[in-house]
Amino acid sequence: MILTPLCGLSMRFLRHSALTLATLTLASCAYQSSGNLGDGTSIDNPVERKFTWFSYLDAADIRNSCAAGGPDQYRLVYNGQCYDHVRTYEVGGGPQPQLIARARGRSGDLTEMRFNSFDELLGPWNFQRSQASLSATEWSKLRDLLHQSGFAAGNQDGLRLHSQDFYWLVAGCEDGKFALNAWAVKPGALSLSRTDFLDFLLKHDSTGIPYLPPRPVTYLDKNDQTKGKGRDYSGAFTITVHADGIGRPGI
Repeated sequence: MILTPLCGLSMRFLRHSALTLATLTLASCAYQSSGNLGDGTSIDNPVERKFTWFSYLDAADIRNSCAAGGPDQYRLVYNGQCYDHVRTYEVGGGPQPQLIARARGRSGDLTEMRFNSFDELLGPWNFQRSQASLSATEWSKLRDLLHQSGFAAGNQDGLRLHSQDFYWLVAGCEDGKFALNAWAVKPGALSLSRTDFLDFLLKHDSTGIPYLPPRPVTYLDKNDQTKGKGRDYSGAFTITVHADGIGRPGI
């Protein structure tokens, strides 16, 4: 069970949350999807997301269910410096393809906090969500755009990505075969200029959260531990990309 602080959601906040105490009793911290749309375990709620985010990125639920004759599906995650911006897209095929978009801007913006319920209290850390149906033509177009971008063709084994980097991580099951690729400004990664699928995703995204484009990442971006708005990166983390999933430092 990983208890590392995640993207500005402090352990102090969680420690004083009654819901978190209940969450600690969960038997497993693995993300569990439902069908091919990723609805089994919510990542919208930051408390639950804290315990399942690495598992979500690892996409073991997609990998383990990927089999010949099964539905094709994709999980696309954009990390725009995790504290400031995260987007995810769950796309499932089948008779009626669906695209579920989630997005969050700056974590911990207290101007978004409301006090009518616990969910509203967590508003500054919540994902906004939208869902759209795709036609057969749109589904085929997305698949084509992913392959034009290099999906299932690259090999980034051992690539390390910091939470303050800008990157795309895409896992998918196609024709019974699992693949995972990363796009980043890193040696060995696919180029961020090749994300031909981006405009398609944003066109079908009604979350209302603006897209934060990549910019050069400095040394201070990853090492500035000073306090204040936008500067507390105590929840920083690194993942390592492998052909069959991700690992955390040392894995």
